[in-house]
This record gives sequence, C-alpha cells and structure tokens, in this order.
Amino acid sequence: MNAICKTLFSTIILLFTGVAICTAQSYNKYYTNTSTTDLLADVILQESVDGKLINIHLLNAVVFHLTNTERSNSSLPLFEFNNNLYQSAQLHSDKMIKQQFFDHVNKHKKKWREPKDRILHFEPNYTALGENIVENNLLNYKGTVLNYRIKESENGELVYLDKEGDIIEFSTYLELADRLMQQWMNSKPHRENILNKSFSLLGCACAINSDKTPILIRCTQNFGRL
Repeated sequence: MNAICKTLFSTIILLFTGVAICTAQSYNKYYTNTSTTDLLADVILQESVDGKLINIHLLNAVVFHLTNTERSNSSLPLFEFNNNLYQSAQLHSDKMIKQQFFDHVNKHKKKWREPKDRILHFEPNYTALGENIVENNLLNYKGTVLNYRIKESENGELVYLDKEGDIIEFSTYLELADRLMQQWMNSKPHRENILNKSFSLLGCACAINSDKTPILIRCTQNFGRL
C-alpha cells in the first residue's frame, strides 16, 4: 500500500472513529446520564426544529423518553436503551428516506427486508422483538391533517400558511416528538408494542428528507428482549 493510500485509509478510519465517539457521547448524554424527567424539562426542547441543522440524536432521545413516559403512565417497567436496537432503527429510517418508501418491509434490499432481518443482524439473541414506524413533517399544525398553502418571504424562504392565512411555525423538539408519539399511541398495534410487557429494550431513530415540501420525517422504534 503506497503512502497516499495509507493516508487515505487512515483518514477514513479516523472519520468513522470520530462518528462512533460522537454517537457514544450522545448516548451517554441523552440516555445513560439523563433521566426522563430531566431531559423532558430541558429548555433546549423548546427550540424549533431546523431541517437543515436538526439535532437528530436529541430528537431520537426525546422520542425514547416519551415512550418511557407512556410506560410509566401504565405502571410498566421502563425500557432500557439498547444500542443495537438503535442501530437497526436508524438503518430502517434512513432506508425509508433514501429509497422513498414507508413500510415495515424493505422491498429494495433482501438483506434488510423484514424487521427481524434488520434487528437480528445487530444482535441475534433477542427472545422477543417488534417494530413501530411513523411518518409526518416538521410543522406544528393543529389537528391530524395538515392543510396549508405556501408563499415565499422577502428573503426567499418558504412560509407555510393555514386556511386562515396564519403562519404555521415549525415544531419544537418536544412538540414534534409528542406528535409522533401520539400517532403511535392512537394506533392499536403500535400502542400494544409500546405497552408490551414482553419487551424490555428499545431504540428509537428518525431520518428526514429536507428536499420534500414540507420537510418529511420518518421514524422507527425497535423493541426487544434478551
């Protein structure tokens, strides 16, 4: 291997190592070292979600902790964060965005076709597993259906208006995560997964398509037990 190739290879290794370190730090910050009560009370969750600069690790963590709030409200044991389930959830959310589909079945890649294929790839010893998915957008709209029209502001940015002509603002991290959670809780099979006593581990991960109008978000919850 010549010097140039060695340098390039070393750079790639360092880049991947850096990503792993940053991700691990996010895990510690949002899951290991932070309680559900403390995270959900953090003022940072009142910031609007910027599609171009979204803190996806923070959003994933809020979804995770809101899920545990639902468990607590039903007097169930809280989920433990699981890195392998997080990775399988992130894999599926990313694939749904990049390959433009919304389904538990990935028809584009046989290796990742079923939830069990993705979940067991990262950890083959789960004795129970399940998956929830959801899609929405980043706007803080009222009701269950988004009705809007678009105008362009003086600085060239798109502004979303409701039927009364009022601006529809972007959701805060807490508002967005809560809307996603309510979609799941309002659906019987998704709610059953969240409140399933057979599951003890959880990983939640979202992905966005900022080229869509409004910006599209798709999220995955992967459940398991070891």
